Amino acid sequence: MTIGHLYLGLLGFGLAYALLAGVMGWFSDLGGDIHLDAGGHLDAGTMHPISGTVVATFITGFGAGGTVAHYYLGWSLTAGLGLATATGLVVAAAAFGILELIFKETQAGSEYTVEEALGREAEVITSIPAGGTGEVAYMARGQRVQSSARTIDDAAVAKGQLVVIEKVSGSTVYVRGKT
Repeated sequence: MTIGHLYLGLLGFGLAYALLAGVMGWFSDLGGDIHLDAGGHLDAGTMHPISGTVVATFITGFGAGGTVAHYYLGWSLTAGLGLATATGLVVAAAAFGILELIFKETQAGSEYTVEEALGREAEVITSIPAGGTGEVAYMARGQRVQSSARTIDDAAVAKGQLVVIEKVSGSTVYVRGKT
């Protein structure tokens, strides 16, 4: 067995892994942090630099770089190993960066925090009586959100009026009239 055969074998292994992982929906990546969050939702966590997908990508890049160095460029063993290692690291780093970006974007989700509601403009959809509770609607992360509402100063606000969210307590927002 020559070094060229080893490079081809690693390239083939990496490509087979990529195909298998794609077919299985990336479940083969055992390095990810998959758990249930406090709300009981499945959370895929974040990518790790040493994960099944990143390691397999390194192996694929190593095999591809070594194959090019050995068969196409005719380089020596040392130079070929250098190119194979460099190619593997570059391809694995690129894969990690892309997967990290994907995880960050998908983890952003459509849920929003209380802080994101503060300062938002809302429309009164059910009149808020003096000292009582009504309902407002506002946009958060591209979704229309409805919430029970009271005014900060216990003033009445008619349906259709615009208000600003000043405080959030549980599922109730406290608003003031928009000036």
